[in-house]
Amino acid sequence: MADLEKAKHLSKNALYTLVCDQQEIITKQDIQINELGNEITALKTQMNAVYEQLNWFKELQNLYNRQQYGSKSEVTVIPDQLTLSDLDSTIEAIQPKKDKEVETETVTYQRKVKKNTGKDIRDLPTTTVVHDLEDKTCPVCGGELRKVSENITHRELIHHKERFEVVVHVQPVYTCDKCYATWKKEARAYEPAPFFKAEVPEAIIPKSFASPSILSEIINNKFNKALPLYRQEMAYEQLGIKLSRQTMAKWLIKLYDMYFMKIQEHMHRKLLGCEYIEVDETTIQVLHVPDKSPTSKTYMWVYVTGRSEDEQFVIYKYEPGRNYEYAIDYLEGFKGILETDGYGAYDNVEGVSIYAGCWAHTRRKFHEAYEALGSGADKTSTASFKLEGIINKLFKIEDEMNKAGYDYDKILEIRKEKSSKIVDEFFEEVQKVNDQAVKGTHLYKALQYSMNQETKLRKFLEDGRIELSTNRVENKVRPFTIGRKNYLFFNTVNGAEAGGAIYSIVESAKMNKLLTYDYMEYLLEQLTVINIDDEAQLEAIMPWSKFLPKELYI
Repeated sequence: MADLEKAKHLSKNALYTLVCDQQEIITKQDIQINELGNEITALKTQMNAVYEQLNWFKELQNLYNRQQYGSKSEVTVIPDQLTLSDLDSTIEAIQPKKDKEVETETVTYQRKVKKNTGKDIRDLPTTTVVHDLEDKTCPVCGGELRKVSENITHRELIHHKERFEVVVHVQPVYTCDKCYATWKKEARAYEPAPFFKAEVPEAIIPKSFASPSILSEIINNKFNKALPLYRQEMAYEQLGIKLSRQTMAKWLIKLYDMYFMKIQEHMHRKLLGCEYIEVDETTIQVLHVPDKSPTSKTYMWVYVTGRSEDEQFVIYKYEPGRNYEYAIDYLEGFKGILETDGYGAYDNVEGVSIYAGCWAHTRRKFHEAYEALGSGADKTSTASFKLEGIINKLFKIEDEMNKAGYDYDKILEIRKEKSSKIVDEFFEEVQKVNDQAVKGTHLYKALQYSMNQETKLRKFLEDGRIELSTNRVENKVRPFTIGRKNYLFFNTVNGAEAGGAIYSIVESAKMNKLLTYDYMEYLLEQLTVINIDDEAQLEAIMPWSKFLPKELYI
């Protein structure tokens, strides 16, 4: 019996040990399963991140392809607005169908007549060439022919080549023989010799053969027509004129040092006194910048007066960087409305009464978001398309008010009545979509931009002068970028500063409907006869002056 009890006890211990071992194995397996589950979860997270990144790269590729090869227009259809195809289907649905007869109708519509701002060839000076018979006798009977009519066979628009001439300024010198003899006899060396001569107009650039007309031609070609100096050099060579690009560049810099720097400083003082301006900046390459490589980016900052300002002008200011210090320094003392894109550097400018945002930049980001989906996607069903459509409603209201010619008080009244509701609708939709947006996508970035800029974007509802977008200053950035594409870079900092000052004068002249070449020639002629340090005299020849000759205007 003792042996049996002992055996039972041993079997219980063995069974307990076995159970413990099995439980330990199960526990280890559970731990391994949990670890595998965690690894699977981590892998799924990584896979989702990879998919998101892949989609992001696809969006970038689609957006790049569109920017390179697609249409640059951002025109979209406003939601709930019938298109032509919708209208056709609607008409077809409500019209009763007939089996045999086909009904037709005449549809009429109105559209704006495009204004032709150019001259018709019939308004140009005309020379008539008569191709007449030399022998006015009848070849049949020999009698005298009588003129019965006249045919105009065709017209030709003739282009005459440029003509150059050299003007030699001669200054006759006169003396009085009696006075000269007395002066010489008495040897009054302390007195000047009795010579007399007429006043000669001062040269625009001393010790050079530059004239206001040739300088105006060079400036108009480069800064208005975007024709680089090396191409102008080639063009002059074809006309038999040796005028190197180095000489032309030195002339432009000399004009800046002598005159244009002070003109730009005068414009800067006027800018600080404005009530409303728009600002933007764009890159520029300058080969020789202290402590920078030739391939580094520097910037041209563009400041333009708002539409409500009496004096319309734009300033192009070269800066070696894009830091906020440049905006703070140049706008020190400005107390008015500042409208910009979303660049945060302008937030540091002190004294600004209103910081206004740009709805065009906001709309562009949503436009890029659904364009990045590619050609195969249904873009019209996307949230970005819907949000852009809401913004388009704001622009439609602005277009209607501009066409009606409302004053700023009336504009503000309509904005509070109509635009404010659309703005509220937009930001409500932004918040709703943002809760479901995937981080890193173009849509997500557009939503974040909108929410960050909300306070600034709402400012146009407080003042009728504020425009809905910064298109005004962007339109002034465009001429510079077109020129930059042709001449690629400036050689020195002084050249870039001179270029900015000349762009300021040329584009300001265009803003005031002046003929660029004619105004520049007039300006250069006046600069040699006025006191450029006299604010009143300088103000009288500025592009916005009311005292300019009428023939300078388009």
